[in-house]
Amino acid sequence: MNRIVRVLASTFLLLASAAVCASAPKSTEDGIQWHSGSVDQAFAEARRQNKPVFLYWGAVWCPPCNQLKATLFKNPAFIRKTHLFVPVYLDGDTEAAQKWGEQFGVLGYPTLILFTPQGEEITRLPGGMRMERYPEVLDLALARVKPVAGLLKQVLDQGKTPTAQELHLLAWYSWGQDGGKALGKREPSQVLKTLAGLVPKSMPREKARLDAQYLSALADRQAPPSAEEKQDAVERLLGILASREAVLDNFSFVIYGLDTLVPRITAAGSEERKRLLQAWDKALIRLQDVRDLDPARTLLVYAGRLSWLKMAEQAIPETLKKAIRDAVGKARRQAQRGHQRVAVAYAAYGILKDSGQLKQAEQLINEEMQAGSNNQYWMLVLADLAAETGDESEALNWYARAWETSTGAATRIQWGSYYIRQLTESAPGDDQRIIAVSKALFAELGKQKTPFHGRSKRALERVFKALNAWGQVSSPAELIEIKRAFINTCMPFGKEAMARCEAIMKAT
Repeated sequence: MNRIVRVLASTFLLLASAAVCASAPKSTEDGIQWHSGSVDQAFAEARRQNKPVFLYWGAVWCPPCNQLKATLFKNPAFIRKTHLFVPVYLDGDTEAAQKWGEQFGVLGYPTLILFTPQGEEITRLPGGMRMERYPEVLDLALARVKPVAGLLKQVLDQGKTPTAQELHLLAWYSWGQDGGKALGKREPSQVLKTLAGLVPKSMPREKARLDAQYLSALADRQAPPSAEEKQDAVERLLGILASREAVLDNFSFVIYGLDTLVPRITAAGSEERKRLLQAWDKALIRLQDVRDLDPARTLLVYAGRLSWLKMAEQAIPETLKKAIRDAVGKARRQAQRGHQRVAVAYAAYGILKDSGQLKQAEQLINEEMQAGSNNQYWMLVLADLAAETGDESEALNWYARAWETSTGAATRIQWGSYYIRQLTESAPGDDQRIIAVSKALFAELGKQKTPFHGRSKRALERVFKALNAWGQVSSPAELIEIKRAFINTCMPFGKEAMARCEAIMKAT
């Protein structure tokens, strides 16, 4: 499931094609008056009214998207602010949507982007911010603060000192979700460290946000941190963990980021590691005491606790397992319908699985399936669970069912890619099924107008990465047959598509 979860992380838009409509949710669903016309009509309306554009990119099945719909999109203060924008909702399965996402450098669901009326991107909003922060960032767009990409050039290349408003915009920019669009070829950790160093002491929230994003980039950086960087990172991390406001503002970082960061900046058994674990423990306790977290986030605090135990090399006590079961039961009782139910089920499954309670995790998903809650996604979850228990045959069955019953253009490509990759891994000798499923996926591509872009393109690259590896142990003739079928699918789309297809087939 890890690879599926990573795909979620995180989404798009484009000023294009009048024939494509932004399939808007009804305004009565969440109170937001989503624009009901095409995307270019939305921008034309924005120019006419001289209003910015607020774009939400998501997918029906995406659990984090359901979390946004259940929380942010029902928040009265946020809804009032959206009246000052032209709000546009685009589903990732909309025809040609992946081509748009590729042009705008969008990687995952959900993504929130603010544009000028002329279509220049102002900023991207992280999906996991505290509720009260969203209206603040929307205010910056209304104030016509310089777009992040241009602002970054002025600060880094021309030595401009950013204003308080500009620092706020930079601090709450979704740096990890734009595919390097704002950064260009700049090294992320160095840029974020520089920006954090420009924040005055009078702006501790912005400093903590940029510190957290710098530390995340440092953890992901290929080059290991120097001794000086390690010592500096420990102090920045301790500063974040010591502040209740900083912990809340950097919730996702505190829950998910430390298990990758701490091993990079401290040695096992060192005093620095002990200090960080103590501070992390206190931060998690502080989060558990917050009473206004929504049900899904309340459960995610347990994900942080499980990561802490793993880092501390401690077993999961039975008392914690029982507390997780009780918390899951309470959260599910609080969220029995709609988007909140999906978000809670997703969080509940994760902590049950990570705490080793696989039977309870499976029971939960089966109950969600029986209730008809987000079934095409839960089938992938059950596939993951079967693989976790070593039942590869059952895992393949669930991948097959997920692919066969999936709906939506991009989703069908993505789900089909999971199935083919799993086949090459767990049934590499089943040449005929691998060929048949590959051809069926290519036939699906032929029904679409732009199937070689964005998430779909990346899914196909992963398919051919798996197929090319499989072809080395299977007969080359089978791989040639599959590639011929893919080429025949690509040819009617023209030269540009053929160039993309040729690059896709070379994935290694």
